Amino acid sequence: MAVIGALRGHKKAILCLIYVSDLLFSGSADGTVRVWQRGGDGSFNCLSVLEGHQKPVKSLVAVSEGVSNGVVSVCSGSLDGELKAWKLSFSNLNTPSPNSNLLKWS
Repeated sequence: MAVIGALRGHKKAILCLIYVSDLLFSGSADGTVRVWQRGGDGSFNCLSVLEGHQKPVKSLVAVSEGVSNGVVSVCSGSLDGELKAWKLSFSNLNTPSPNSNLLKWS
């Protein structure tokens, strides 16, 4: 086996992962959820950081509302006792850039 990529950016351990609509979501002990997309070179690009939990994020669930309309809903649960619902709208994710404005959260 060989390592084919790594997620770098969380300040503490990654506790949960979910993959939906070509996006990888990671929940961490740092209280954040990060949204990743794999680049052509195999590396992962962080597209967005979701903040709002006060304690570690322990669970993630995502529902694609239709890849054709570019909407994904994600719920994150943490040890602060809160469940947060996020709605992600994205445009063309074929050529992501860490500084691009491809994602919109509501």
